[in-house]
Amino acid sequence: MLPRDSGVLRWFAILLLVAAGSAPTPCAGEVPLQHEVLTTWTTAQGLPQNFITALAQTPDGFLWVGTMNGLVRFDGLHFQDFTRNGPPELEDDIGALVRDSGDGLWVSAFNGFFHYVHHRFVPILLHGRRHYTVQSIARTLQGGVWISSNGKVYRTQNDQLIPATLPMTVHSPQDMTVDREDNLWITDRANVYRMHLQANRLVVAATYPLPGCQLLYTSRFGTLWAGDGHHLFRFDGNSFARVHHPGLGNFVGVMVDRQHRLWMASGGLHGISRESNGHVETLTASQGLASDDARVLFEDRNNDIWIGTIAGLQRLHHGAFTTYTDIPGLAAAANQTDAAFEQSDHSIWGGTLEGGVIRFKNGQWSHFGRSAGLPPGQVRGFYNHGNMPAIAIADYGIFVFHGGRFIKMRGIPHGYVSNPVNAPDGSVWFSIQHRGLFRLQHDRVTHITAGQGFPGNFVGAISVDPHGDVWVGGARKLHRWNGTHFQNLVTAPAPILCIAWPAGGLALGTMDGLLLRTSMKRNGRMLTQKDGLPGDMILDVVGDSEGNLWIATTRVIARISRVQWQAFANGQLRHIDPEIFTEADGLKSRSLLPMNSTSALRSTDGRIWFATPKGLAVVNPHLIPEPRARAVTNTISVDDRLSLATSSITVPPGRHRLTLTYTAPASIAPEQVRFRYRLSGWDHKWINGGTAHEVSYTGLPPGSYAFQVIAIGRDGNRSLHPATVHITLQPFFWQTGWFLACMILLAAAALVEATRRLTHRRAERLSMRFQERVAERERIAYQIHDTVIQDMIGATLQLELIGFQIAEQPETSGKTLAELAGRMRETIARSRNMVSNLHSTAVTQYSLADVLRHAEAEFRLSELPHFEMRSFGLVRKVHPLIRDEVYRICREALANAFRHSQAENVTVTVSYLPDMLEVTIADNGQGMSQNLLEHGRTGHFGLRGMQAHAQRINASLTIESSPGDGTKVILRVKTSRFWHMRRKD
Repeated sequence: MLPRDSGVLRWFAILLLVAAGSAPTPCAGEVPLQHEVLTTWTTAQGLPQNFITALAQTPDGFLWVGTMNGLVRFDGLHFQDFTRNGPPELEDDIGALVRDSGDGLWVSAFNGFFHYVHHRFVPILLHGRRHYTVQSIARTLQGGVWISSNGKVYRTQNDQLIPATLPMTVHSPQDMTVDREDNLWITDRANVYRMHLQANRLVVAATYPLPGCQLLYTSRFGTLWAGDGHHLFRFDGNSFARVHHPGLGNFVGVMVDRQHRLWMASGGLHGISRESNGHVETLTASQGLASDDARVLFEDRNNDIWIGTIAGLQRLHHGAFTTYTDIPGLAAAANQTDAAFEQSDHSIWGGTLEGGVIRFKNGQWSHFGRSAGLPPGQVRGFYNHGNMPAIAIADYGIFVFHGGRFIKMRGIPHGYVSNPVNAPDGSVWFSIQHRGLFRLQHDRVTHITAGQGFPGNFVGAISVDPHGDVWVGGARKLHRWNGTHFQNLVTAPAPILCIAWPAGGLALGTMDGLLLRTSMKRNGRMLTQKDGLPGDMILDVVGDSEGNLWIATTRVIARISRVQWQAFANGQLRHIDPEIFTEADGLKSRSLLPMNSTSALRSTDGRIWFATPKGLAVVNPHLIPEPRARAVTNTISVDDRLSLATSSITVPPGRHRLTLTYTAPASIAPEQVRFRYRLSGWDHKWINGGTAHEVSYTGLPPGSYAFQVIAIGRDGNRSLHPATVHITLQPFFWQTGWFLACMILLAAAALVEATRRLTHRRAERLSMRFQERVAERERIAYQIHDTVIQDMIGATLQLELIGFQIAEQPETSGKTLAELAGRMRETIARSRNMVSNLHSTAVTQYSLADVLRHAEAEFRLSELPHFEMRSFGLVRKVHPLIRDEVYRICREALANAFRHSQAENVTVTVSYLPDMLEVTIADNGQGMSQNLLEHGRTGHFGLRGMQAHAQRINASLTIESSPGDGTKVILRVKTSRFWHMRRKD
């Protein structure tokens, strides 16, 4: 096989009516080539270059196109090149494209050879070299390939080239192919050799002399063909027999389609040819071919034929519609048809703008114009009138056939006669523009007025329902004739232009949409453009045998399925998706003209006819199901870094913009394929993407996702399985699960520790409060013992003494009793002082210096000693517990200094250090002995009480004193752990 031959896929033929000059019903003959739909793509549509060199199709539906300026992939709508994500060699001349046994593709470029597999291009090295030229290529039965380069032959194995030794008798291979037994056939322009492989050596099994042979081709049916560019040969099992009259006299490529038809590409001045059962047809530039120099022929999986020329890529497709343009006797400029009609003999008639009328009967077209008596006016309708129809022509009137000619009917009012319709009672109903509705019966014309139930002069539509009743659509009312007058049964929101009776329901085409009813007993619902209708002005509507609606607007011809329009009419559907037909379906024009005439009809054989600006078009409503749409992910971009889509992708940590493009390779109406998608793990439901082919996500959190997309064809068939791409967004380490778990554990530990500390502090505060109560009791006990009890003991002893004195020395007992009374008064004073002291230390709003000054005033009995208070550092609040204990210690020290030291000066220094409180009380009194410092006075608890108070707050208490040198009391207590504590009662 030559490198520019892409191989063969499929073609099928459909039995439909023959084009111009053929019968109106499907026949056994084939549709002529010139009546197939021919679509063209060039650089204007995205091709990198118009010279097509190779074609192939992969199982995902993509068409791969090789050009003189690079490789592209085509989904039916867009061409995708590989300049950003492919090797640079693919931007040069592409020699051959061959499918492998899987989803991949072998690509031969001008200076390299690649295997496209798993969405990437793998270079196939030759003796370690990347750059070399492949002269010919042939696919093996296992999906690998044979190639020839520089006169040598190689086979692929695991993406490596394995050399195979050629026999000495074989010169430089010109072309090669593989037969159904996996034998390799090679031509060297002198002979054709059949070979098989033995231990990396090619062994010649047979030699067939064929001088000048430069082409070898094996069809899908196993037939082997050979050619020298002028003569075609077919192998009959023994030799190569010449094929007489195969098609073209000069050719560079051949192909056999699924219907065993032989196609030939001229590569010169003769276009292409197709031979079937001895009948040869050609297609040239004069018939629409982009160029007579065609190089490549290819049949895709949808049975379409693709043609690669030097002027662009083309596709031959059998469309759903057949449009008749070449009518014998009708000038090409007069193809505009404005009315369609079926005569009682089942012939089809079309009315033109100024070219008369045309008739399609018994497979032949006839034209009736001026010579037949018809004036050059616009034909606005027909009705049955004997063997030939009567014709309404603009303001010329109605013409009937008589005596071999059409003549004007007498008695028809002047004006634009439109919409003539035969009624079952033999009458004819028609309208005249700006004059209203008329009825013709027994050669008498009656004007229908408001007295007969039809007000106004606007008549948009006249129709007869399946029961034979006549209906007329006016400005906003639909009226039914009951034999004597009209009844208003339906009100429309806009002027009525057409009427249809699909599946027992009603469809009214108006200027503002389509009014739908599933039955005359149910309310209607208006379908407009916002609900999916392709245009609000409905020029004509026809129901087919299955209840589907075919509509014509000023923009398109479309079909609405019965399921959809009935569901919408009943309020079960909010939006419809009609099938829209285009030039790719065989239409020469997508729309109709608003001429207030019958422009669409359903003929007796069930086909639908439309009068279009470029001729009569017909469609068999029983359309062959289109191939099921299959969604394919196309590319993935991470922050504009583009790559071909794979089954999975991993994205590094960070905030990214993720863009996915997707498509559904389709050769028919790719622009109408709709998509639904979702990002599993992010989207909660499927999202209607419409006809867009791209979606972006920004700021997705780290995790695993699955992007899924399904395609829905214009006929409603959708993908059986969604195309899926698994996406992993890697997290930063602080976004990982283990880090989160550690943080949770750390937070839990911190919470436990905070709770423990809080509990400990509460326990400590409770303990302090308890200790405070105990200390208070001890202090009170000490004070009671040192004052009240001692006084009571002394008083008791004196009372005992008085008792003895009264008996023995009555004269002195009175004096002793007086002393006792004085002592009791002192005891009472000291008790009051003690109670006052208890109250004063409980007042928290006073600072330590304030309460110590209060103590100085309490103990002063004379002018001496002199008292001095000093304070250093930033005065701050001290915890009440510390303050009270410090105060009690200092009070006892001041009491000793004022009462017992006989000092002249007493100095108190309070120092607020950063984390400590230091209080120094010094006097210059008589001092204390070491024994007194260690054991205190007998029966007194002053010094021991001071030590006990210091221990409660973990304070350091130092007493420095010696006889005659005064006394110095130094108290140090840490306060940092108490700064932020608050006592709670």
